[in-house]
Amino acid sequence: MMKKRTMALMMAAMMAASAMTGCGGSGAASSNAGSEGGKAAEGEQVTLKMHLHTNNKFTILDKDGNILPVYQLAAKQTGVVLENTANPVAQKSAEEFQLQATEKFPADIYGGANLKGPIFTYALQGAFIPMNDLIEEHAPNIKKYLEENPEIKKALTAPDGNIYMLNYVPDGEAGRAYFLRQDWLDKLGLSMPTTFEELETVLYAFRDGDPNGNGQKDEIPYFNDKFEEMIRLANLWGARVYSNDSFQDRIVVGENDKLYHAWTAPEFKEAIAGLNQWYEDGIIDPEIFTRKQNTSRQTLWTKDNVGGMTHEWIASTTSYCHNEELLKAVPDFKLGVMLPVNKNGKGFEEHQRAMMKPDGWAISSNCKNPEAAIRFMDWFYSEEGNRAANYGIEGETYDMVDGKPIFKPEVLKQGSVQTYLEQNYGAQLPIGFAQDFEYEKQWTSPEGLEAYNTYVNADIYTAPYTPILNLTAEETEVYDSYLTVLNEYQNERISAFITGKEDIETGWDSYVAKCQELGSEEIVKVYQAAYDRYLAQ
Repeated sequence: MMKKRTMALMMAAMMAASAMTGCGGSGAASSNAGSEGGKAAEGEQVTLKMHLHTNNKFTILDKDGNILPVYQLAAKQTGVVLENTANPVAQKSAEEFQLQATEKFPADIYGGANLKGPIFTYALQGAFIPMNDLIEEHAPNIKKYLEENPEIKKALTAPDGNIYMLNYVPDGEAGRAYFLRQDWLDKLGLSMPTTFEELETVLYAFRDGDPNGNGQKDEIPYFNDKFEEMIRLANLWGARVYSNDSFQDRIVVGENDKLYHAWTAPEFKEAIAGLNQWYEDGIIDPEIFTRKQNTSRQTLWTKDNVGGMTHEWIASTTSYCHNEELLKAVPDFKLGVMLPVNKNGKGFEEHQRAMMKPDGWAISSNCKNPEAAIRFMDWFYSEEGNRAANYGIEGETYDMVDGKPIFKPEVLKQGSVQTYLEQNYGAQLPIGFAQDFEYEKQWTSPEGLEAYNTYVNADIYTAPYTPILNLTAEETEVYDSYLTVLNEYQNERISAFITGKEDIETGWDSYVAKCQELGSEEIVKVYQAAYDRYLAQ
């Protein structure tokens, strides 16, 4: 089986437009080297301004305006005190970052979600400083971590050889999985599908067999919380869709290390034609393109009891097996996990946790004390700092049991452990740190852990993934000039093909031609050049 770390060659570039939802890559941080990188000199204290803005609200302040506990602990241990400059209720993150750009990035440290693209762009213009020498001289924990994780170091390194940003590194292998209503399968006398043909039989039985028992033909055999995720069903016809766990990058590796645009490939056409048939037959949620994102599971399971199958995040999806509101309405609710199938060959799972996210932080060229800034960042790669970044504060959110951090029961009772830690303690914020999957395992249901292990132990992560690529300034300009308009056009036309508003047989050639006109091949060329550089390293 191809393990996650050997799949470091598998995740795609995350540029400015990339958006990510979800969980997630490398092992625990190295132990604190106990040198200048971890702690401040006796009595030393430096104050730096920090601008951390993500999900349009998170900063390093709690709801009462106090510095979050993890950052208070970091200040105590490093002698670097942060002052917050981000507005907790500011506009969208991209707009907030652009505003900072017009002000020439006056804060010392900048961080947040989906910043890799813009930080690289502005860094090459001199707005953010290279960290290479700072890491070598003042950050022993970061240095050791990068030495132990060379693929991460390659992914962090810009084309000019400099590291401008330290990124959030997820942990774990499996991310999303196919889930079917096991209670519906049992009621209909059906087994978990192992082939494409068996899956179709099950989905049509969900439509016709009244498995929810209400006497109405109201079942929705397949649904997703995002229509972009639904389109990943093309994998079931053997077509690639995305190069990573975002929905923006659609350039994938083909034969002989040649990249191509997945959404213009012949096999993608076949898959979309199949999805059109499923949509017309009532297999796919008729509101998939208009339903409010991240509401489908709650609506179609808890409220209406009509949803049959989905492909979603393992931990959050299997939490519904223990949802009191749902079980009160549907006492026999039960989920089963299905390994991916493929109509034209061996099944594969395209989605997996990213080796590295586009989230993290960088040091502004206006920083008055870069050595202190890197020392502060370095603490999060120490044993103590990594634990705080993952679990929060000992004695408050977790206790050490047999040498391992174990969440307190009151933390595990939160509706979302991650959100609770982010907003109340500053753990799991999108800064440069290595996530520990043990954190997630503690709040994942038994059904979720079983599904996770089923996927990890199966030989399904076999598609050739695009590695994390860093573009030059010129390549970034090409990428940025084409990507948004191209993706919007593709979303519109592909949606029309699936819903039947446009015939795919008569419209496909014009669709491909328009994609090329909007720069699909130019983006492929940019990626190919970056990929060739990557292979040459």
